[in-house]
Amino acid sequence: MEIRRIEGILLQHAIEQSKASQAQKRGEEFRIRVLSTVPDVLLELASSGGGAVKAEVASSEGNLVTLSLKEGFELKAENRSSLGLMPGDILELTLEGENPLTFRITGLYRKGHGEVPLHVVLYGEERFYTSISPERLREDMENSGLLYERKLIELLLGKLKPEDLMKDKKAHLIQPLLSYARELSQILGIEYGQDTEGIKKLLETLRLRVEEFKRVSSLMKTLLFENLDHQEYMSLVKRLESIGEKTLLKAMETRDVPVLLKNLWSLTERGILTEFRDAFEKLGESHEPAVRDFFRHVVLSSEKEMREAYRAFLEYMERGENLLEFYNSKGQHMESLLSRLEFINNLQWLMTKHGEAFYLPVYYEGGRGGLMFRSGREYSVVFRFEYGEGFLAGLLRMPRSGGLLDVLLFTDMENLAEKIRSGKHILDSMLSEEKIKLRSFSVSVSTRENVAEAVRSAYGEGFLLLA
Repeated sequence: MEIRRIEGILLQHAIEQSKASQAQKRGEEFRIRVLSTVPDVLLELASSGGGAVKAEVASSEGNLVTLSLKEGFELKAENRSSLGLMPGDILELTLEGENPLTFRITGLYRKGHGEVPLHVVLYGEERFYTSISPERLREDMENSGLLYERKLIELLLGKLKPEDLMKDKKAHLIQPLLSYARELSQILGIEYGQDTEGIKKLLETLRLRVEEFKRVSSLMKTLLFENLDHQEYMSLVKRLESIGEKTLLKAMETRDVPVLLKNLWSLTERGILTEFRDAFEKLGESHEPAVRDFFRHVVLSSEKEMREAYRAFLEYMERGENLLEFYNSKGQHMESLLSRLEFINNLQWLMTKHGEAFYLPVYYEGGRGGLMFRSGREYSVVFRFEYGEGFLAGLLRMPRSGGLLDVLLFTDMENLAEKIRSGKHILDSMLSEEKIKLRSFSVSVSTRENVAEAVRSAYGEGFLLLA
């Protein structure tokens, strides 16, 4: 069963508490305590070993939830678990205690939005490929990140070792992302939710502050004449000498920024150096209090007050440099990690929404594309590999009873199609060793646009209902 959307903070807890006794204690937190009267039929079903009770979260406010059951019953309950429940979540609940009535959450299914599996396989975007090989296909699938939450629960319950969990691609993303987020939180001085949404907000705050710092830095370079070339700078000096601005010239020489800006503002106000007015006004409109306060003091206050405000301004500029350095060295990597993590989450939502469809972006022997497994009344596989010169797509179908296999292949490379057709006897031989008969075999030269229609025609409406 799939525990959905357990966020990265639990990874750290799980690793830190990986001993069986500690993990078992952590696992006991997945509880729901019922607050309202429970129908006798439900209590009888749960206590008689009738299996897990399924309930949908109708509402969730804080730790109070309303659960709807298929039988039309509605329960008020207290969410004592560490899982953030959302309306629409489907829970599998197993009776744990009757006084008070308590259920353990053994499954949590969260529906998401995504493109249909068939379209994703044939045309979808891939941002996080998994290398696959025939020798370790099962291991590659298990460590693809799509089953991460299931393995995390096994770790929490002492059924899996931390080193085995850390082989998972989602763990590879979450671990450095959490480390970067903690560091960024300290630099920014703000708390954050330790999930994908919380880290996204943290990154957005970083981006906004870096953008503002770069804007302030650019305006300061204008006001400190750093954007002028040598000839322009000397022309300005001569102009100031001609009007007797000795204080400003000395401030320029000694890099006394507060005095320089105060005198430059005075010349701007008198209409002598109006080309700097726009920079002053934009700094006065800054979102950063330290910037606004400093330029307010430049305009209105005494030199002492102005210098005190300047110290706060310098501290802001130092923090801005640190943020810019972090963004350039780690922030962009965080964005890449988060993008990949969200992509895997979207694939998980897709798998949950469409039940039996397991889709994964893969690369194999130079080809990149998608691979989807589906189980239902029959097993089926749909795949697509893109090569530099063309593509190869395929559909494999086998009844659940086994023994018969349909193979439909599509490519836009005529030479590859001929090579596959000529090798059919090799496939027959390999299948016979597994006691499988090739019921149908087809290799078609086709365009990418026609493959989807061919798939729909071959699999009929039953497949379309899934897609």
